[in-house]
Amino acid sequence: MSKVPVFFNTQFFQHNTMLKHTIATLLIAACLAFVAGCQNIPLGGENNVGAFNFGEFEGLYNTTAPTVTQTAREAAQQLGLTEVALTEGKFESVIIARDANDLKVQIKVSEANSLQTKIRIRWGTGGDRDQSIKFYNTVEKLIASK
Repeated sequence: MSKVPVFFNTQFFQHNTMLKHTIATLLIAACLAFVAGCQNIPLGGENNVGAFNFGEFEGLYNTTAPTVTQTAREAAQQLGLTEVALTEGKFESVIIARDANDLKVQIKVSEANSLQTKIRIRWGTGGDRDQSIKFYNTVEKLIASK
């Protein structure tokens, strides 16, 4: 006769309601975090899709990182953002800015490969999907006009 581990014994759970509620709460939280994560956003064009993950928008441009960094700085000025900090490298950079409501806007630019550059935009602490897409589209229009 094999013994059932104490953890799976029904008497154990009957007497430890706090543990039972804690485990149930943790399972629900894990499931919600798993399904609430990502939204794919069509951005126009044939294969142009961005993603909004946990408050951060992510998209690609078909150009180099220095070009996207410079254009993102121009777009920030055009949208009324005040640049607070800039960390710039050859293949990646981070731009920190503030909007009119004093929300922090963080723009991370990194070269995905020699032909594409990834941009990640977080508008405010929790992220603002619409403002991030507006910023992305402004950068895209500026790149196209160059």
